[in-house]
Amino acid sequence: MTFYTTKEISCILGLSIKTIQKLIREKQLQASRVGGRYLVSEETLKEYINNRKV
Repeated sequence: MTFYTTKEISCILGLSIKTIQKLIREKQLQASRVGGRYLVSEETLKEYINNRKV
């Protein structure tokens, strides 16, 4: 399974890192905290992208 950091997600979505962190804080994007940083699974990211387009 592939996981992405907030920095990688910001590049993929074209959003700032702070915006990604806000989405995680507000539970709009599900993430796991590992070793002091947030990781988002590929599946979760795909779900977020698909739901965003609707």
